[in-house]
Amino acid sequence: MKGYIEDKEFGKIHVELRRGMTSVRFTYHADGHLLMRAPLGVSVADMQRMVDMNRERLRTFPRPDSVTFHLGQFIECYKCRVIIEPQSRMPGYILNHWEGDTLHLQVHESANLEDDNVKRTLSSVIGRAMDVQAHAVLLPFAQRVADELGLQPAGFEVGRGMRKLGHCTSRNVIQLSRNLMFMPEELVCYIICHELAHITHKNHSPQFHALCDKYCGGKEKALERQLRQFRFPIVL
Repeated sequence: MKGYIEDKEFGKIHVELRRGMTSVRFTYHADGHLLMRAPLGVSVADMQRMVDMNRERLRTFPRPDSVTFHLGQFIECYKCRVIIEPQSRMPGYILNHWEGDTLHLQVHESANLEDDNVKRTLSSVIGRAMDVQAHAVLLPFAQRVADELGLQPAGFEVGRGMRKLGHCTSRNVIQLSRNLMFMPEELVCYIICHELAHITHKNHSPQFHALCDKYCGGKEKALERQLRQFRFPIVL
């Protein structure tokens, strides 16, 4: 079932209601419109409430027309980088390989890097590569942070969340989105500390924020402001 709702900030938000879905997902469609996928049966009022609940996070979502790629571009990531290079061997293909901590993406020289579909394809390739790197460098770093704080979560997992960059399950497993790989280390550490604080407090009470602030060295509010201003370099 498809339709749309109007929002004063995001304009027309396209909606897809799907049977079997249990959560809400947001993304930007190739035409630049915000797309919301939600469980079948959700009311218009619920949709509007979901947008309001996720408004701050949605502001960080990159629109296709706000993301730019060009040949020779370096994208700095957490403990690694991506470089976009030309290739003339295989039109229509994106070749990629790792050299140390650098991912070389080779795009055919005839490709239009301003095309939204090309941007999404590049973003998808980079995202999958960061999934692998997240297991290699993000999870060990999270474990070190937990060790330094004297905490023992049940484990760490890599997720693909766009709206939720981190999550602490009821079993105290910390899930960290692979999209943290695009952030500077201080924000990566902040998200980890935020989720570690949820081991003690499963809410966002004043007690939770006080503990999170302690874990962050008294910088929780400053880091939260920095997080709100962060813009991802790929289309999520």
